[in-house]
Amino acid sequence: MPAPPGRKIKSAERTLELFELFSREQRPFTVSHVSRRLGVPQPSISMLLRNLREMGYLEYEPTTRTFTPSIRVALLGSWIDQRFGAAGALGKRLAALHDEVGHTAYIAIQNGPSAQYVLSKRSRAADRLDVSSGAYRSLTFSAPGRALLSLLPTAEVVSWVRRCNAEAVSDRWRVREGDFLKLMRAVRAQGFATTAGDVTEGLGAIAVTFSSPMSRTPLAVGVGGPTAKIEADRDLIIKALRDFVAGDVETASEAGLLDLAPTENHRTAA
Repeated sequence: MPAPPGRKIKSAERTLELFELFSREQRPFTVSHVSRRLGVPQPSISMLLRNLREMGYLEYEPTTRTFTPSIRVALLGSWIDQRFGAAGALGKRLAALHDEVGHTAYIAIQNGPSAQYVLSKRSRAADRLDVSSGAYRSLTFSAPGRALLSLLPTAEVVSWVRRCNAEAVSDRWRVREGDFLKLMRAVRAQGFATTAGDVTEGLGAIAVTFSSPMSRTPLAVGVGGPTAKIEADRDLIIKALRDFVAGDVETASEAGLLDLAPTENHRTAA
């Protein structure tokens, strides 16, 4: 009997969360470790891991009772890797950005009313901005979210502001439409978005947008850390982000993956 729709969705979510966990920690896992990290009961995790092993997506080591992704997982994404490789290795370039500025660097996308981090290179400093792949932040309160919203027509921005306000769990996370539209005009004019304690007290970030080498979907690349340090390094960070974007456009254009006739919104915000 086919699984109910809700069960299918839950299984899919857990599978993706599992591979996100492998990506972050980069080591084999026991059932108990996955259960603790994902907050899912051990019997459910045991069944998930066993099923993925039977399908050939995981390998099992009996002596350590650990699971690790198989070569089949790598081959699934080989065509994606080729396209990203043609437009530049984003992971390596993000690491280079991190090394240049000395702060946490990340790449994010819009996922509904949130900015979702899809790649990060965290600073080793104790007071770092600590974000990991898969984490979510409000579109209206995060630097990448604001940068991505600045690409949209005003009517769409208003729609997202209203949704973010409606889903906010407290008044702190709500914004005034007029004030936010004024902020959007500033982001478009200066070409980058900032935060200074908006999400977490004492932490700030700067973000700009760039075109995905996979599609027309825009991405945001940003740098974050202690507000005072980000402000002190502001010029360095903005230049490094703009160099990152310029390098991406040039490489993607040479690979024939990017149409260099951006929209008016993209010209002003990226």
